[in-house]
Amino acid sequence: MPDGGFPARSPRPDAGGSVVAAASPRAVPPIGWLAWRIFAPLDLVINAVVNGAIAWWLFGGRAEVPLTGPGGLTMMALPMSFILATVTTFCGFWNAVRERRAGRATPPLAARTRWVVRAAGESLAAGSATWVGALVVAAGIARVAPTTTTGPVGAVAAITLLAATLGFVLHGRAVERGGAV
Repeated sequence: MPDGGFPARSPRPDAGGSVVAAASPRAVPPIGWLAWRIFAPLDLVINAVVNGAIAWWLFGGRAEVPLTGPGGLTMMALPMSFILATVTTFCGFWNAVRERRAGRATPPLAARTRWVVRAAGESLAAGSATWVGALVVAAGIARVAPTTTTGPVGAVAAITLLAATLGFVLHGRAVERGGAV
């Protein structure tokens, strides 16, 4: 793939003798290509919109949002980090299996491949690790800046950025890992 894109294009002569670009015979992309160019960006958008809307619903009407404590930013970020990481990782495995089973990605999936238990285990591990990381960050913020507040736009922006980043990285990684089952 000379331009790094997919599918490759090859020139062919048209009826007048000049060369035009035409799609080469349909090649099946590797699962890693789909992971980072299709599924991860899509998950980024979905998580940014959904979690940004939830954050706006929670924080939009406030003058100030505390970073920690009851009603604070970390009170949304902690459960969100676990739920988002768990769900997006499982869905990443499911996307990989679905694409491989349909023949739309390589490597092809062997018949009767058991992937659900592995996907569930990796999803819970990703959710737990992300939650622990968010807990450490929240504890650090509570220790260093216990009374710091932000406006509702800052709170929504922080949640949206966190959700988009987690969605992109974890979903892309899960699709790649689903390519190995």
